[in-house]
Amino acid sequence: MLPVMAPNRGGRFATAPLAGWSTVAIFVLIGIALFATVWSTRSAVIDASEAVGGGQALAIEQSVRSDLADLEAVPSPEDLAVILSAHTDEGLRYIAMVENRGQVVAAAGIPVGGGPGSGEETAGPSSRRLQVIDGRIRLTLRAIRRMKAGGRTPRYVIEVEPSQANALRESSTITLGIGALAAASLLGVAIVLLRREARRAREDRLREHERRLATLGEMSAVLAHEIKNPLASLKGNAQLLAQMLAKTLPEGDKPRLKAERVVDETMRLEKLTNDLLRFVKTGGIQREQVDPAAIVRDAASSVSGEVAVDTEGAPATWSLDAARIREVVINLVDNAVAAGPPVEIRVRKRDKQLVIEVEDHGPGVPEGDREKIFEPFHSGKTQGTGLGLAVARRVVELHEGTLAVYESPHGGALFRAEIPES
Repeated sequence: MLPVMAPNRGGRFATAPLAGWSTVAIFVLIGIALFATVWSTRSAVIDASEAVGGGQALAIEQSVRSDLADLEAVPSPEDLAVILSAHTDEGLRYIAMVENRGQVVAAAGIPVGGGPGSGEETAGPSSRRLQVIDGRIRLTLRAIRRMKAGGRTPRYVIEVEPSQANALRESSTITLGIGALAAASLLGVAIVLLRREARRAREDRLREHERRLATLGEMSAVLAHEIKNPLASLKGNAQLLAQMLAKTLPEGDKPRLKAERVVDETMRLEKLTNDLLRFVKTGGIQREQVDPAAIVRDAASSVSGEVAVDTEGAPATWSLDAARIREVVINLVDNAVAAGPPVEIRVRKRDKQLVIEVEDHGPGVPEGDREKIFEPFHSGKTQGTGLGLAVARRVVELHEGTLAVYESPHGGALFRAEIPES
């Protein structure tokens, strides 16, 4: 790929690959321009070949007129055969003497298109003098006065094969074929570059995503471990204080309410640290043959809300990490209940994939946010940590599967996890 110069952070210039789409566009434009040039050249050559063919026919006409004028009487078939033989190398293929009514009196050679007596091209003075018939040029020669005999005024018809014009056409056709092949090759190269650029862009996005997750995981692990011990001490003391105040102060008293608020906030922080540690520790799974329907039913029963489970098409067993998949289903169902009940869960086998779908009746997820919601700390809940869907997707990906969100036929969101058999 062509390099361009781009300044780095230090102000120096470093090479960076030219945008792949620009390179593809350049190849496409070159291919189109090449084909257009060859096509226009061929059109010009065809026009020129018609002029060349007409000139060749007129030149032969003059030679035939001269040969006919040298004869002392009305030519016989043998005389016409001699004239034909003399000009065969020049392209003459047929010569005939025709009466005014179109009757062939004498001829030499083999005509095309049925011959001059089969149509109206030589039937009278209104006929065209030069015609192209089946690749040959047919000319009607005016009567030569010296050839009048017995009150008859014969005409002469000749057919010329435009060899020079045909050679030009063949050459232009070959050139067009070569140009089309070259243009197709350039377009093929453009397609290859396009696919490679798309693959490189996907790989870059994946590497960037993995790098961000790795950095975030390291930071989260450090933060969670640093907070966990002081938070446990804070939570214990806050709970003791709340219990003491509950014994001495009436319900609703401000000091007692403040102590209870501290306990609630410490519990929320504890949940956040646990979610962070869970997010960091999603690095390995242990798969075994389990009943996926039972896992889903158990997970759904642990979430409060209106949840319907359909396991009619579920396989009897599947290779899964049961605890991790249960966590995935709980996260999905919890989000679905918050978005808008009722929630429907379906488990089935399709095309060698275990499919788990969680559908809600909420407002749905805008198309522009369908990838963002799986990013860590992206949450639409006021009390959420934004790690549930990120953890769920990582667990499914560790099973070599995919987790995505779609628009539900009912207008809500449809989360679909697809996990292949190991």
